[in-house]
Amino acid sequence: MKSLVYSPEVARLEALYQYQILDTKPEPAFDDLVFLAAQICDTPIAVINLVDADRQWFKAKVGLDFEQVPRYLGFCPICIAQCDVLIIPDTLADAKFANSEIVTGEPYVRFYAGVPLLAPGGQAIGTLCVVDRIPHEITPKQIESLQALSRLVIRQLEIRKNPQLAYLVDGIKEKQAALRDRQQAEAELRWKEALLRSMTSVSPLAFYVVDNRTDNILYFNQQFCEIWGIEHLEAQMAAGKLQNQDIIPDCAKLILDIPAFAASCQPLQNEEYRAVVEDEIKFNDGRTIRRFSTQVRDRNDQYFGRLYIFEDITSRKQVEQQIREQAALLDISTDAIVLRDLSNNILLWNKSAEQLYGWQAEEAIGKNACQLFNNEPLLQYQEICQTVLGKGSWQGELQKTSKSGREIIVESCWMLVLDEHSQPKSILIVDTDITHKKQLEQQFFRAQRMESIGTLASGIAHDLNNVLSPILMSVHFLKNKLPDRQSSQMLSIVENNVKRGANLVKQVLSFARGIEGDRQVIQLRNILLEVNEIIQETFPKSITLSTEIAEKLSPIYSDSTQIHQVLINLCLNARDAMPSGGNITISAANIYIDENYARMNLDAQVGYYIVLKVADTGCGIPSEVLDRIFEPFFTTKEFGKGTGLGLSTVMGIIKGHNGFITVSSCIDQGTEFQVYLPAVNTATTQILEDSKIEHGRGEWVLIVDDEAAIREVTATSLESHNYQIIAARDGIEAIALYAQNTDKIKAAIIDIMMPNMDGDTTIRTLQKMNPKLSIIAVSGISTGEKSPINQTVPNVAFLLKPYTVQELLKTLHLVLS
Repeated sequence: MKSLVYSPEVARLEALYQYQILDTKPEPAFDDLVFLAAQICDTPIAVINLVDADRQWFKAKVGLDFEQVPRYLGFCPICIAQCDVLIIPDTLADAKFANSEIVTGEPYVRFYAGVPLLAPGGQAIGTLCVVDRIPHEITPKQIESLQALSRLVIRQLEIRKNPQLAYLVDGIKEKQAALRDRQQAEAELRWKEALLRSMTSVSPLAFYVVDNRTDNILYFNQQFCEIWGIEHLEAQMAAGKLQNQDIIPDCAKLILDIPAFAASCQPLQNEEYRAVVEDEIKFNDGRTIRRFSTQVRDRNDQYFGRLYIFEDITSRKQVEQQIREQAALLDISTDAIVLRDLSNNILLWNKSAEQLYGWQAEEAIGKNACQLFNNEPLLQYQEICQTVLGKGSWQGELQKTSKSGREIIVESCWMLVLDEHSQPKSILIVDTDITHKKQLEQQFFRAQRMESIGTLASGIAHDLNNVLSPILMSVHFLKNKLPDRQSSQMLSIVENNVKRGANLVKQVLSFARGIEGDRQVIQLRNILLEVNEIIQETFPKSITLSTEIAEKLSPIYSDSTQIHQVLINLCLNARDAMPSGGNITISAANIYIDENYARMNLDAQVGYYIVLKVADTGCGIPSEVLDRIFEPFFTTKEFGKGTGLGLSTVMGIIKGHNGFITVSSCIDQGTEFQVYLPAVNTATTQILEDSKIEHGRGEWVLIVDDEAAIREVTATSLESHNYQIIAARDGIEAIALYAQNTDKIKAAIIDIMMPNMDGDTTIRTLQKMNPKLSIIAVSGISTGEKSPINQTVPNVAFLLKPYTVQELLKTLHLVLS
């Protein structure tokens, strides 16, 4: 005979199937119970889970999108197996649960609390469980409430299985209708009271109900007494010995604004005012309590009482204050702070972002950044995002365009923001405006480049002057020896070309170091009028010239010839930029440069300046070559139409005057040069040149130069004008010769740059030997370098190579006189 084994699993499934509940439609009674479970335990997920042979089916659920899962998955089967409450505060903290599929994947369970659903026969047919995605704690009272709710689930199943059972609870026979109604009402009331007690006992909210007619306290929970500090009155209140007005004095002790609180506690008699009233009460211990109140009405819709709900929101207020402070810090920050989601939509836009980019927060937030910054290369953004997602951050320089179209350079730092599951959520971007810094760097690099080129140019100019000096002096000598007309013409050609070469070298020197020239206090107005006359006579009639000179223009300490050269060069460039005609405007005005402007321009200093502007309406200068226009030999003109030394000479002259020059240009709209020269308060003077050639009276002169040609030509020229010569190749030989001829030598002409012993050392040595010795220092570079002599002493002078015989004779006469 075959025996049958009746296993517990078979009994459990039979108990489940008798309810015929599987795969049925949602029912409000069960939905309400899971909602209460989630509210009581303060969790986002709650489920009535019925466990079949091979699946778990959800009769009611909150916070989940799917209807069922496999039997083996999750923690409900464990709860059923042990037929007892199962609590897992943190699934990741327990190795048994950490690798579960519902922990590592949706719905990412970190907390689980389950109560078995026990059929009348004791079989666990499913669970009532609550779930959270973060670690969670559950109190004993909350567990008791879940157990009470699980019994209500079974009761609903029993009622559903046998609808007549609901009537048996309140009375079986129709003739006992009155008793049945009373018993049903009492049972329903007890059930609701039990449910209310369970809910309010675990709820963090405080509940308080007052009879609006009698001022009796109809209901309160323990949290109400704790919030108001009246635990000592709890027993009397529960016994009905105290009314609402009796507890107000004790409560009022905690309130900052007592009159307002007392007035708000008066019963409201207006039957029509059904709205929920919400306000906040400030306690003198720093707490903030939020209060809700509304009418309580009976079955006949009669207003008989008022429900008060109190919530301690102190922590929330502190967090809100902290958030406001953090938001204020974001707005105080000088950096633009922007938060973008992974779809490049803007979520946050601080005040500095408004100031930097021009869009207000309401214009930017919610917009796609690619639409806002329509010139932002999509490929570059994608590369940056890939770096941020891979490495967590990115930093570098970006070109941006503001709302007004202004181009901005920013130092941008991108940081990845993760959500509570350590998944990428958004990207925080901090942009620092470095546009001004970049402009200063360009000025600095340009100045360095110009200085390097200037150093090279100085060396070349020195050698060229040494080559041109003997030629120029020889012309004067040969003219006296060859007086015939043909020789005189040839020598004039040589002299003119040498002077032309010398002028070219002077331009290079002006660019390189800024030759000082013959400085005096001059009035710029006179030079402007002269230039105006020259332009009117020589420039094409299609070019119109206008001059604007301030009435009380300050004087400058300058070489008038060099300033004249600056103006002519700038005007010639303006003319060449307008082959079809146009307008040239020359203006001069007083200006004061303050500290802010001085910080923006490396060459500017605080003080009074004359600003000289030359503007044209020509073709403009392309931005890609604007930084190079002051470099020597750089030109945009056709071959043979420009040397490229005009603007470099202008730069050298202006620097030599301790000034600076700026330029702005726009294609097809013109160019404006602004020359800044330091102003002075001294009265203007005028020095007349003396062209008389002086002859010697047989004085002995020591010539010291490492260039043999210069020694020979200088000696010949001086001898022809009644001087006697002793020549030396370097400083060592010069000192030896002077020691031998101390009584004879009256003056020395010494080259500054020589091998073995340079001119600086030679001059100092000779001055120690004889402080009254007349000295002329000569050099192929300007004294703007490091002058070895004090030119304020009457018997000391300086000559820049190449010089004419007349200049040498005049200077020698001055130091000897």
